[in-house]
Amino acid sequence: MTETLLSLVLPCYNEQDNLPALFERLDKLTQAKQQLEIVLVNNGSTDNSALIFEQELNKRNSKNFKVVNVPVNKGYGFGILEGLRNAKGEILSYTHADRQTDPMDVLKALEIFQKQNNPAVLVKGFRKNRKASEAFFSYGMGLLSSLALGERLSEINAQPKLFSKVFFDRFEVNAPHDFSLDLYLLYCAKKHGQIIDFPVYFAKRVAGEAKGGSGSSFKVRKKLIKRTLTYIFELKKKLKND
Repeated sequence: MTETLLSLVLPCYNEQDNLPALFERLDKLTQAKQQLEIVLVNNGSTDNSALIFEQELNKRNSKNFKVVNVPVNKGYGFGILEGLRNAKGEILSYTHADRQTDPMDVLKALEIFQKQNNPAVLVKGFRKNRKASEAFFSYGMGLLSSLALGERLSEINAQPKLFSKVFFDRFEVNAPHDFSLDLYLLYCAKKHGQIIDFPVYFAKRVAGEAKGGSGSSFKVRKKLIKRTLTYIFELKKKLKND
C-alpha cells in the first residue's frame, strides 16, 4: 500500500451548497497528486452536509477521501484539530471548504515545503486580491498580534497552511479550539521555526453563509475580533509566566 505523503484537512460547517463543486475540485487535486489523503471534517453541521458527503463519496469510491464526523460543533479550531489528529500524512495541511480558497494551492505549498528540508517550517498563503477594507482589517490584526507577542505575524487567517506532522505533534496539545488556532500555529512556527508565505487568489463566496472571514456580518466579525484579542493577551500572559 502506498504511504500517505500529504493529508489535506477541510473543516465543513453547514456548507451543503458548496460541497458538490468542492468535490469536483478535489477530484482534480487527487488526480494531480499521488500519496494524497483528503480529510473532510463534518464539524457539527446542522444542514444536509452528512447526506451530501455520503452521496459524493459513493460516486467516487475513492480511497483518497476520509470523513471525520464531529457530532456537535465545538469551534473552527476543534474541527481542524480533529481532522489533523485523524490524518495519516507525514505532511499535514488545511484550508477552507467554502470555495473561497482553492484546494489546488496546497500543491504549491508542498513544493515550497519540500525544498526547505526543515520540519519546523510552516508554509501558508498570502492573499493578494482582497478589498482594501478587508486587507486593512487583516493588517491591523497582524500588527496588534505582532506587537503583543513579539513576533512578526501577518495574514493570520490566510490559507492554506502546511507543516510537518512533527511540528503538529509538538504543539497541538495546547492548541485553542476556535478561530485563534491560526494565530497559535503561526506564533509557534515563528517562535520555533520559520514561516514562508506564497501568493494565493481569494475568491468571493458564491454559496453558504460567511462565518467570520470575508463577507461576514459586522456582528460575526466583531465576535471574531473580540475572541482573537482575548486570545492574544491570554497567550502573552502564558508566555510571561513560562
